[in-house]
Formats: sequence, structure tokens, C-alpha cells
Amino acid sequence: GRFTLDQSKIEPLSKDWNELLASRDERDKGPTRKQLYAFLADRGGLEASLVEINGKPFKILRKADCEDGISGHTAELLEVAAAVGLENPTVDVETDEALKGPSKHRITVHGEISDGVTYSIREIAHKDTTARPSAPFITSSLQASASTELGFGAKRTMRAAQALYEGIRIKGEGQVGLITYMRTDSTHLSNDAINSARTYIGDKFGGAYLPDSPNFYKSSNQSAQEAHEAIRPTDAGRHPDTLPASIDEDQRRLYKLIWSRFVSCQMTPARWNRTEIFFERSDKQTGAVFKVAGRTLAFDGFYKVAGVPSSDTEQNLPDVVEGTSLFPFDITPKQNFSSPASRYSEASLIKKLESEGIGRPSTYASIIDVIQYRKYVEKIDRSFHPTDLGEVVTEKLVEAFPILMGVDYTRSLEERLDKVASGDFDWVEMLHDFYGRFSARLETAYEEMGHAKAETKPAIFKCPECGSKTEYRFGKNGRFLSCTSYPDCKYAAPIDRKGQPLLPERVDVACPEDNSAMEKRNGRFGPFLASVNYPDIKTVVNLDKKGGIKYPSPPPLRVESLLCEKCENPMNLRNGKRGPWLGCSTFPKCKGRMGWKTLDDDVRNELETALQKHEEENP
Repeated sequence: GRFTLDQSKIEPLSKDWNELLASRDERDKGPTRKQLYAFLADRGGLEASLVEINGKPFKILRKADCEDGISGHTAELLEVAAAVGLENPTVDVETDEALKGPSKHRITVHGEISDGVTYSIREIAHKDTTARPSAPFITSSLQASASTELGFGAKRTMRAAQALYEGIRIKGEGQVGLITYMRTDSTHLSNDAINSARTYIGDKFGGAYLPDSPNFYKSSNQSAQEAHEAIRPTDAGRHPDTLPASIDEDQRRLYKLIWSRFVSCQMTPARWNRTEIFFERSDKQTGAVFKVAGRTLAFDGFYKVAGVPSSDTEQNLPDVVEGTSLFPFDITPKQNFSSPASRYSEASLIKKLESEGIGRPSTYASIIDVIQYRKYVEKIDRSFHPTDLGEVVTEKLVEAFPILMGVDYTRSLEERLDKVASGDFDWVEMLHDFYGRFSARLETAYEEMGHAKAETKPAIFKCPECGSKTEYRFGKNGRFLSCTSYPDCKYAAPIDRKGQPLLPERVDVACPEDNSAMEKRNGRFGPFLASVNYPDIKTVVNLDKKGGIKYPSPPPLRVESLLCEKCENPMNLRNGKRGPWLGCSTFPKCKGRMGWKTLDDDVRNELETALQKHEEENP
């Protein structure tokens, strides 16, 4: 619920609040939690949650298939709605059979706030809390933080870190390595590094920010190699602002992240004053109690360097005392079910790999890179979504190799590889142990594993061409919808993530072959335009990444006077991204090349003129 201290503001606040909730940005998204809290803070309002009904902790029944079913769930919601101050509440129930469990029932409560509903503050609780600095970076935490704070992918992070490690040219110092080795799973810091950080903190910020003794951090990974240090700047005194202007922006931002984490890890904790306000119905005893919490920073400590984290769950609280009256201007009962786990981002996937003991500092980035390159996943809004190919490959491999695909087996194999690397385990013995069982299972898998393209799943749609039933099939571009009468009926359609057929998008372009209308389609290599008579009319027009027409390149110019050094056939002259280039006319049979700059200026000028004329005549 949303409340105000000023009863006269109830109506205008309610109107402005509903307008804010209905607003949309350029991406068609509603206001963020931060924007909602800013709205309330500017108008002296606050948001609170119902925590108690009749002396018992409030917890709406979460299972729609409980003993009383939907009716019991609805009755409880009506009781709660009346208790908090809604007049003549009603409940609407919508059921989506496509969903499972309690989330299939969408229950909405409607009702206006009764006149004269008033709440009174019964208790204000204060509590002091501390926040301790995070450990210095290891590879996984660096990649995770760079993803969430800088928007860097793992590959981009490691590329910038590699450059910082190899060194940057600094005037008067030459080539200077700015960070320590970036592939490490140890939070260990050398005494020299700790002393340099403590000296910098004491000189720059004073004794209040310097703990009496150094902060030490234990590596969460039991296999961490303590011989390696955490990722840190080579010189704590080299502030990010002192780096040369010529340094790459990615490298500058990553260095600042590493430097801030290292220096702050040796600083004192921050202190917060946390306040919780409890208020209850005062116009009528219904047992409804709301709570709102907020906090203020009492001492910044390590936040002096690391920065105070922004929060979407904290709001600024007004100055109030016990007995102060509050007036609701918006009460919206929410249906909350247990949410499924969020999809992995790069940061959360790397953390999961580390916690499961899968991968090592040197392989996290390549794992992330490979699953995208092989199109097992695609990234949507910074989260990984499995592709049809990824789901099928995983399903088939788990079916054929259940032990090998297990997390426990992968973890144990990683540990044995670590022992091989350290000389504590014989690699020949390890390979014999692995391949003996694997080869036997491989033979069985060849016989048992079905082909994905031969498998079908029934669909609920009817074929628009012949009226038969449809089914899902798997093809080179993923799953698609197909008529069960195939090959007599050749109807097929791509589908979206929910299995709904995607209708081709008609465009205002005529087919160059039969002058028919063209439609936008998606293929293995991206979007393209095809005739409405496709595939009978096979002419297609390729599109670029922005959706524009990609015109075909003109044919190469055959240069009879220049012969390939490998096969003595004439060379072909083409225009490339970096200018003209020469390649053998028999490519790909012969891959001979000839250096453009090895030719005389007069020859190059003559060939450039000939190429320009050739391209004009053959657009």
C-alpha cells in the first residue's frame, strides 16, 4: 500500500500515482522501482507492505490447489482486502491452462479505499548494521562485476585485463604493467600489496578509514592456488585518474573497477542506521499491520572508494513519531507465487560455474563464448535463453551419456586435470580410465540415440492449407510447425518461443524473378526476402543486420597479365574493405594471393581504373 502523512493530498496523489503507473518509456516499459520511490519521496509519501493480520504473520495462501481450492484462496483475499480498508472488494479469477501450478490462476482484487480509513504508527524500531568490504577480485568475480557494473561480456573483460597486465606505455616510465595476473582463483594478497594499500588509505583518508589490522579473505574455492595473488593494481598509489589519456576506454574503466575493489578491501566497514516503522488501522480494529523500512548511512567507510551501492528496495523515510497518522491513497493486493529461478546472465552463470567447481579462471570466458558461437544459447536483454538447437543437443547428450553430462562427473574430471597439471596424477592412467568407459557407451549411443529430425511433437493448430493437424519438427533452423500430411501438403511455418506460428511479414518489394510480392523470412544465415510463391520461386534478397537490402557484390575483374605464383592461372581483382586485392581465379581450388602494394604505382592506377569501369558495367 501507498500512504501519505497529509490527508488533503489523498485525491491528487491517487490520480498522479495511477498516471505514473500507466506511463511508458521509449522501450514500452513502465516506471522502475527507483522512479516510484522518487515520486513518493518528492510528495511526502511512502510504500509499505502488509506484515500482520490479527496478530499473526501475514502470508497469503500460495497454492491454488490446496484443500479449499480457488474458493478458499478467493475468500482469504476478500478478508484481507476488507481488513486493510477496501470497500466492497470483488475478486476476478482468470485461468490460463497453458501454465502449470498456482500461477495458472490469475486472481485480481478490485475495490475502492473506504472513506475515513486511517492508520497510526504503533512502533518505530532502530537498528545499527554494518557492511563489510568485498574480497579482492578473482577471475570469476571480476567477470561478474564487469558484467553487472560495466556491461562487459567475459571475453571483453579478459581482453581489457590482458592489455592492462601486459602493460601500457606511460610517459617517463616506459611500458608499465598495471595489474597482476588476471587468471586466478585465489584472494591471497602479498604483504607488500597490503602495506601499499594501507599506506595509501592512511595518507589519503585518515585513520578512521584504516582498520587496526589488515583484512584477510579466504578463497571460497578449495582448489585455489595460493601461489597466485588476487587481481590487483601493481601500484595502489596509481589512481585511475592519473592514467594517460591515450589509454583505451575499456581498459580505463576496468582498471578503475580493479583499483577500487583492491583499495576498499583494506578499509573499515560502513555503518548504517536502519529504521522500521509499524502502523495499524486506527479508525477500526481489523488487525491489519503494515511495515516500511529504510536506512541512512552513518559512516561511509570503504564506500569512500567503492561507492555507495544504489538500492531499489530502500526508500527515504519521513521524520515521524509514534502515534503519527497515515492515510492510504493506493492499496493494491498482489498475487505472489514462488518465482522460478531467473535466467542466467554472464555474471550469474560464471558464479554458478565457480560454485559447482566447473571450469577454471582460464576457461570461464571461453565457455561463455563457445555456447554462443555454437548457437546453443542466445542473449536477450543480457540473459541467456536456450535455442532449439541447444535444447535438442542437451536432451540427446543427457539421454545418451547421463553420467558424463552430470555436474559431479565434470567437477571430478576438473579436479583430476588439476592433479595432472601439478604432477600428482598420471595423465595416461586418467585417459585410460576415461576412454575405456566412454568408448563402450559411445557404441551403445550410436545405436540408441534417435535422430532429432525424425522426431515430431503434436501441435494444437490446424494446417491453413489443407485443414489437417500440425506437428512440431526440428530442422536446420530449429523447431518449426509442419503439416502432418507432409509430403502431400508442404505447409511449414517458423514458430516463436511459445510455439506460436510466425506469419511472414509482407514488404513493399517486388520479386525480381516473377514480380510477385515478397515477404520477410528468417533463415539459417539471418533474415531475407522471398517471394510469396517461395519455395517454387527460389530467388531471395539478403538483408543486412539493420534490415536493409544487401546488394550482391559485382563479379571480380579477371587480370590476364597477372599470374598466380602457385598455379600460374590469371588473378582476379576485387574491391574489399581495405581496398583492392588480388586472388587466384581458380579459388577455392587454389588460394594463391598477390600483394597489391607490390605492384608499381602505374600498374595499380591502371587496374583501379579498369576495376571501377568493370563495376559500373556490372552492378
